[in-house]
Amino acid sequence: MTLARTERSALADLLTAVGPDRPTLCQGWTTADLLAHLLVRERRVGAALGIFVPPLAGWTARVSDEYRRLPWNEQVELLRSGPPAFSPLSWGSWDEKANGLEMFIHHEDVRRGEPGWEPRELGDSDRTELIRALTSSFVLRGLKKKAVPITARLTDEPGSQDRPIVLVPSKDTDVAEAPPGVVVRGGVAEILLWLSGRTQVRLEFEGDPELVAEIKR
Repeated sequence: MTLARTERSALADLLTAVGPDRPTLCQGWTTADLLAHLLVRERRVGAALGIFVPPLAGWTARVSDEYRRLPWNEQVELLRSGPPAFSPLSWGSWDEKANGLEMFIHHEDVRRGEPGWEPRELGDSDRTELIRALTSSFVLRGLKKKAVPITARLTDEPGSQDRPIVLVPSKDTDVAEAPPGVVVRGGVAEILLWLSGRTQVRLEFEGDPELVAEIKR
């Protein structure tokens, strides 16, 4: 089973358990806000454009409200069932490509919004998908603007203690040739969540304090 499917199922289970009024790591969003966002994104592709195009934000908000008015369990089951056949996110391998990281991050947004959270242990296939996502241009788009050399050292990959991956300037840069900068050390899930703007992570940062402060801004 793909990361997208396992995380979707786990997120749906968690949303059922916690209900619509719990905090999440998405600033200002409750679980109800987060679920409405996911349903609009998958089921009303046109309205979802308002997420990125400010003049369409009102349309997005109206459609989000339509979903919020449904019973909570009905909303959750819509998420659990996945994108409908007419949604581009259901075509071919698009669910796996577009939803794996999305579902993982939002699952953690709900998990880590609760007190007493701990990082999860990942299966080998899930970890492999997350490592692949780690070096995608989409994930790294924010770091490129900072122009600080950054190397990730993965601490949770079996048989490869502290595996180094150069994130900036490029994943194709040889570690030995990478310019001095910041080393981010931790599990791949923690690094991905941090790259996605989450601060509730377990990571170590090594390097010049000014450079570390710069990449944390």
